[in-house]
Amino acid sequence: MISTNNISSGWEEYRLQKVENPFQLDYRVEVTSSLDDLEWDNFVAMTPGGHHLQTAMWANIKASFGWYPLRIKVHQNRCVAGGAQVLIRRVPLIGSMGYVVKGPLIAVDDFMLENFVMKQIQQCCKANHIQYLVVQPPDNRHDLVTRMYEWGYKNSLISFAPAPYTTLVINLDRELEDILAKMKSTTRYNIRLASRKGVYVREGGEHDIGVFYQTLVATSKRKKFKEYPLAYWEQLYETFGAGGYTKIFISEYKGDVVSSLLLVTFGDTVICKMGGWMGSHGSVHANELLHWEAIKWSKRQGYHSYDFGGIAPEAARAIQQEGGLPKGYEGTVTSYKYGFGGEVAFYPESFDNFQSPVLQWVYRNVFKKVRYRTDVNKFINRFIRS
Repeated sequence: MISTNNISSGWEEYRLQKVENPFQLDYRVEVTSSLDDLEWDNFVAMTPGGHHLQTAMWANIKASFGWYPLRIKVHQNRCVAGGAQVLIRRVPLIGSMGYVVKGPLIAVDDFMLENFVMKQIQQCCKANHIQYLVVQPPDNRHDLVTRMYEWGYKNSLISFAPAPYTTLVINLDRELEDILAKMKSTTRYNIRLASRKGVYVREGGEHDIGVFYQTLVATSKRKKFKEYPLAYWEQLYETFGAGGYTKIFISEYKGDVVSSLLLVTFGDTVICKMGGWMGSHGSVHANELLHWEAIKWSKRQGYHSYDFGGIAPEAARAIQQEGGLPKGYEGTVTSYKYGFGGEVAFYPESFDNFQSPVLQWVYRNVFKKVRYRTDVNKFINRFIRS
């Protein structure tokens, strides 16, 4: 676990400053940079739209990559009524940037409180010389899009991770027979085939992190992408697992590990955080049975939604408009997920704003033209998306 002593002194200094209350409302504002904040995490878990990416637990993970939290909590009647966690890091050529992912959060529908929270975010950013701020509203807050424009933000030119805005979601309130019936016939067949062939799916634990990681490494080598180090997944499991927010599933065939899946369970939703396949025993379709067992487990635990963790935006639009996947998606991860019959979900995209008018102009007029260049993408991946 990462000690709060590693937090930059700049954030600690701001925590001690008096936060202005320009509306003179009955709110008490607390600004912290702690990596351990159970009060905030409980608020996020209980608030509609709350997401694990807005928790102090996630800040703990991101601290390993140079991000530090600035958490604005607005109290009313001794309870947290709203707020936001801003993740901050220093970026070459820009200065400090902040990222509010799946926030701000408001416990009740309160226009004044919402304005107040956004005002606090802006004050904190200004006090800490944050030049560039990105805000991705909560999944259930499409109504905030208009307000983001009113607050001076525009649609971001950068696609941010780890919060995809298009995905597939299964409604777990339906009966299992209905969920199975809505799947593509091929997916249903493969689930039953895996069962007949003797594929075994088991629930994993902390001792299986190494096994889970082996499947990720095998997948990354096969797909030619760089995987996070083992320590990242160990820390994620330790941090979220302490609160019961993670679950691992492992599929095996004839004694061999075939594939694995790590879920994050938060609020009323289960999210497929990451999965891996060793690349072996493809004919027995262990992956389909793996997800099916995870879906059944999620329903038994009382969760309402099973989120596949993102699909390609172009595919999501095609599914919504044309009722199916566009050409070229055969054999892709998006096609695999689509086979399970989930509904397409569109979440609010990211909005951003620069404090400096000069940087804002360069971003909107120069960066816009070169953002797809290889060197520019490498810069974004290293300093902004990581």
